[in-house]
Amino acid sequence: MFDIEVLPPLEVPKQIEQVVSKEADIALMNPLGFVFANSLSQEVRAIAVAQRIIDGVVGVVYFGQLYARVDGNFASIKDLAGKVVGYGTPVSTSNFLMPAQLLKRAGVHPLLGFDRIEFLQGHEIVARAVYSGSVDVGAGHDGVILDLAKQPGFSDAGTVLRQLARTAPIPSDPVVVSVGNEGERAALQTALITAGSSAAGSAALKIFWGNTQGLSATTSDAYAVLLKALQDLKLDQHDILASA
Repeated sequence: MFDIEVLPPLEVPKQIEQVVSKEADIALMNPLGFVFANSLSQEVRAIAVAQRIIDGVVGVVYFGQLYARVDGNFASIKDLAGKVVGYGTPVSTSNFLMPAQLLKRAGVHPLLGFDRIEFLQGHEIVARAVYSGSVDVGAGHDGVILDLAKQPGFSDAGTVLRQLARTAPIPSDPVVVSVGNEGERAALQTALITAGSSAAGSAALKIFWGNTQGLSATTSDAYAVLLKALQDLKLDQHDILASA
C-alpha cells in the first residue's frame, strides 16, 4: 500500500512546470499542454487516454469545429474572411488550435484574416457570443451547439447555429507520468486502465468528460498531429503559453 497526494488544479502553464520538474508523478493534462511538456522532457510520457462516444462509437479522439448562425449565410470557410471570430483559450486544441489549422488550410489566416478576433476563455462563452451575434464564427468542440441547447434560454441553439466545418480527429486528454522506467510505466498504465473501468473510477472520470467510457492505453506518438498543427500555423509553445 502507498499514499497518493492529490495536488490542487492548476492552469496549463503551471501544470507543465509541475510535471517537467517531477513535482507531480501522474497528471491529467489537456492534449496541447502534454505536447509542450513532452517537448521539454522526454520523461513525460502519455500512457492512458479517455474513451469518448463520438458519432455513436467509443473511441479515443474527438473533433473541433467552426460554427456560425444559420442566418449568417456563409457558404464556405472563405466567406469568413474579414468577419469576427471567437476562440476560447490559446492552449485549447478544439477551442483554438485545430479550428485555426482548418482556417489556415482553407485560405483564411486564423489571426490576421479577420476584422477582429476574441479569445473568450471557454467553449460555452464562445457559443453564447455566436448565438447573440457578437462574433460571427466560433471555434469549439463538435458538441458545443448541443451543449448550449441544454442551457436555459438557448433551447433553440440547434436551429439558430450550424456547423460550417469539422476538424481532423484530435487525440483525447491523456493521463501522463513523469517518472519510472518502462516496467513501472507499464504497471501504472495497467493500474489506471483497471481503475477507470471500476464503478468508482468511471464515476470520477465522468466528472471531467461526461460521457467517458473509461481509459485506453496510448503513447506519446498519438499526439504528433498537434505538433503538425503548430507547424502549419508557425506557432510554438512560447507563442501559445505567453497568451494563456
